[in-house]
Amino acid sequence: MADHLTEEEQIETLKRWWAENGKGIVSGVALALVAYFGYQWWQTSERNKAEAASNLYQEFVEAASANEGKPDNKQLTTAKSLSRQLQEEFPKRIYASQAALRIAALAAAGNDLESAVKDLQWVVDNSSATELQLLAKRRLAAVKAARGEPEEALQLLEGNVPPAFAALYAETRGDILLQKGDKAGAHEAYQQALATLLPDQSANERILRLKAESVAPAEAASKAADAAKQESGTDSGAPQEGEQ
Repeated sequence: MADHLTEEEQIETLKRWWAENGKGIVSGVALALVAYFGYQWWQTSERNKAEAASNLYQEFVEAASANEGKPDNKQLTTAKSLSRQLQEEFPKRIYASQAALRIAALAAAGNDLESAVKDLQWVVDNSSATELQLLAKRRLAAVKAARGEPEEALQLLEGNVPPAFAALYAETRGDILLQKGDKAGAHEAYQQALATLLPDQSANERILRLKAESVAPAEAASKAADAAKQESGTDSGAPQEGEQ
């Protein structure tokens, strides 16, 4: 009898414990299942979106490439449409920004500066990739300058940028200042570009030096010419053959 009562007591204790904790356990298990299957659904959804965006971008590349070197045609219209679709359906995917940059380049090449501004501004406002935003902003400044809006263009180039973009931004600022007739400002900007060139950007050093020299003040230009003569060994003060 004692054993029987002990078993009943154990059952009653279990019932009381379940009454107090059972709902919490069920809720916890349910939440865990919801979280697990929710994560699985999210992963599948993201994978499907990535695949759809990739396929759409591939179609865009084929259409845009088919148009290169040709006047406005059906392929360019298709490329523009696909770029808009990427912007609308996958605005935060890198594919949308890449497509917008390429469409803007095609528009600028065709002197459709208004369309170029629109697509470049979209990248600046929507891209999830900082590098693409900075690239778009630099190009947008150049297009705005070409449209006769140098002040707006210069505003886009204000502020600090990562080292990889410092020389590019300074050079663009110099080009725009030169367009405005500010040779002194342009020279300073080109010098800044030279000073911030990274080793892997050295291919652009020669053109930057030519730009800087073309707008250098008379005194600076004279010093640069003297330095060049000394480096080449043709300075008038250097001993010539047969002279002692």
